[in-house]
Formats: sequence, C-alpha cells, structure tokens
Amino acid sequence: MLRRMGCVTVLLGMLASGAAGGIFDKMAIGFYPGAVTPMEGRYRDSSTVKDMLLTGPGFGFGLRYKLSDHFFVDGNFSYSWMYFKANRRPANYVSDKPAFVVPMYMLNLAYYPMSGGFVEPYITVGGGICPWWFSSKPFGGFLLKSPGNPKKAFTMLSKAVNAGLGFEFMLGRKVSFLAEGKYYRIFARNEKKFGTGMFGNQDVLGLRLGFTFYFHGKHASATIEEVEQ
Repeated sequence: MLRRMGCVTVLLGMLASGAAGGIFDKMAIGFYPGAVTPMEGRYRDSSTVKDMLLTGPGFGFGLRYKLSDHFFVDGNFSYSWMYFKANRRPANYVSDKPAFVVPMYMLNLAYYPMSGGFVEPYITVGGGICPWWFSSKPFGGFLLKSPGNPKKAFTMLSKAVNAGLGFEFMLGRKVSFLAEGKYYRIFARNEKKFGTGMFGNQDVLGLRLGFTFYFHGKHASATIEEVEQ
C-alpha cells in the first residue's frame, strides 16, 4: 500500500512541476474525506457483500486540469475500507477488524452545465483501476483467503468504472467546497481464482466532501475593459 501511495505522490509531483510551462494556470488540487457502502455483488454462493460488510470511511486526493469553463479532467486517488459485520467475521479473525479495502486510481471527465455561479452542479464519468483486497485490518495486517478457494489470497487488481453527480460551492475565486456521490462498478469476478459462482463483480457507492484549491482561480478574472463596460 505504501508503494502505491508513493507512486501517486510522485505522479502528483510530476504534474505539479508543469507550472513552469503554464500548466499551473489551469490546475487545482483537492483533499476529499468520505465514505463507501456496499451495494451489489456476491461474496460467496450464499451471501452478498451487503450481507457481510458495513459502510466504511475513506479519504482521497485529486488533481484537476481545466479544459474549459464547462469541462475538467480529474485524476483521483482514494483509499477506503468497509469492515466486516461483527457476526460475519471470518473464524480466524473474530478478535480483529477484518475489512474489504478498496484503493482506487481514477481518471474522470467532469461536465458543468452551469458555470460561474456560487453553486455549480456537475456530472462526472470515468474509469481506472482498483487493487482491492480483504485483510485482517485496513492498514497492514494479513491477507484473508478466498472463501471459494482457500489456497488463494483474497486480492486482485481490477478495472473499474464510475459515474456520479456533485455540487461545488465556490467560497472564493480559488477555493471551493465539494459534495459528491459516485457509483462504482469494480470488475472483480475471477472464477478461476475465487471459484465458480463465488465472489463476483462489485457495485460500491462512494460519498465524499472536501475542498479544492485552484492555483490561479477556477474562472478567469474579469479584465479592466470588461469591468468598465
């Protein structure tokens, strides 16, 4: 996990270094705590992840690039986890806090149909990868074994897509508060590894709040000529 977070840090640094070429003028950075909850998806032949897991916390970081006043490209990293319900914990981990951990690396396109006001609604769609795992605790711990194939660790690198709605509240020219909901589809089914009819594709609902900082403002400032008119 630390290696993955290190890669994201390096990527953020590389993108931020583009300031010398004027990229900074169209960029923003954000921090977004939130929560995730299981929606649909099989855990094993007799239960779903919704039967097994609780809503859990998470946090995320993002970089944003402005294409126009109505379109933005967002690169996001998030790290979230959902604990097992107390009566559903695997037998060997009853005294621990086993969890389904879902880091996500996503690239999205955000569309703002109305731009320039205090409240700006938007639609976002995109995709990326999710190197998920089940472990004895959210950070570190031991990987759980697949309930359908005890010889295999319960982890995989999966593709994922998402779509969502959000509202951005402009607190100033450079700072905004964001509230967003996203629906994720994680393509986690692998019958060869986890067993036929066992763990499948997963649907997860993510909610996040947070702040975005625009290095040179989200929208261009009015010129002297425009103000005089």
